[in-house]
Amino acid sequence: MDNRGNILDVALHMFSDKGYDAVSVQEIVESAGITKPTLYYYFGSKYGLLEAILEDGFSKLDQMIGSYIDEDSNDVREQLFKVAKAFLTFAVEESRFFSFMLSLMYSAKGGEPYKAVKPHLHKLYQAIIDMFERSSSQLGNMNGRQEQFAMGYLGFLNQYVFTFSERNFFRDNDLREHINDDDVRSLIQQFMYGIVS
Repeated sequence: MDNRGNILDVALHMFSDKGYDAVSVQEIVESAGITKPTLYYYFGSKYGLLEAILEDGFSKLDQMIGSYIDEDSNDVREQLFKVAKAFLTFAVEESRFFSFMLSLMYSAKGGEPYKAVKPHLHKLYQAIIDMFERSSSQLGNMNGRQEQFAMGYLGFLNQYVFTFSERNFFRDNDLREHINDDDVRSLIQQFMYGIVS
């Protein structure tokens, strides 16, 4: 792994374990086996490092779900299923990033971490709003509530990931076992109950 990739990997592990604010640049460089000038060469600052971690992680997420947000789709359930499956697969494959992302979503609104993650979350949220907007003719009771539905959908998926992550802490239960097609279709059915009139 190159220096840049190594620094990103080490910093993500440390940030997700301890929190962004609790990790110093000195700790990162010692763990990565580099010098401060090397970190500054690649990222400019600790905040620049955070931005690079978020850019890398959200780029992967955008690629995974973006291919399933089909502007010409006539089947909203199938589209919701495919996006959910990609989102949950990302949560498993990039579990450390996903956990860190969730922590930043609920960090102090005036802090650097929240300011860094907010544009990425907004872009994701807007993509889901647009998906619901295009599907409004199939969802009889939307009535201009695309933002509300997008919020509910993403919240539903995030809670699913969080719940299985916490259950895994207490007993041997892995989210990977719950992202098969049947379970994800069941999850979408639960979400759709109350949307389709």
